Amino acid sequence: MSTAMAPHQVLTLMVVGVCMFMQVQGDRCPLGFVRYKTSCYWFSTTKGSFSEARSMCRYLRSDLAKVTSKDEDDFIRHFALVRGKAEAYYLGGTDLRLEGRWMWEGEETQMPYTNWGSGQPNGRNKQNCIDIRKSVQNYKWNDIECHGIYNFICECSVLK
Repeated sequence: MSTAMAPHQVLTLMVVGVCMFMQVQGDRCPLGFVRYKTSCYWFSTTKGSFSEARSMCRYLRSDLAKVTSKDEDDFIRHFALVRGKAEAYYLGGTDLRLEGRWMWEGEETQMPYTNWGSGQPNGRNKQNCIDIRKSVQNYKWNDIECHGIYNFICECSVLK
């Protein structure tokens, strides 16, 4: 039995190693994160399943992004279009608890804001996670299977 790591696991370990040594002072974002208002976002260059992405964000003292307003959604979509390198990014929303009831990870209430692409969510094949993808109206929301290997966006508060 081989114990070799997949390429996305090696890249994740490299990013984790760099982030372990970062120091932040003042009202700034961690190294590699981009600031928007009072949040910091990391558009990953690594890929993983939804659970791997969630674990990576938590290791970086953040969570998968929770998009709660049109302004925030516009920022994320614009950044992904202009500076992002990935076709798709996981966000932190699922309907794993109850089919059709989309909630942000760690929250108990249904999302007050959504920006689904045309025909989404379509719920085919138990698509219980959210990603944004370039092919869905330039990064509008799309429901996707949680085991797919995609890039992801982490979010944390600005550090004081």
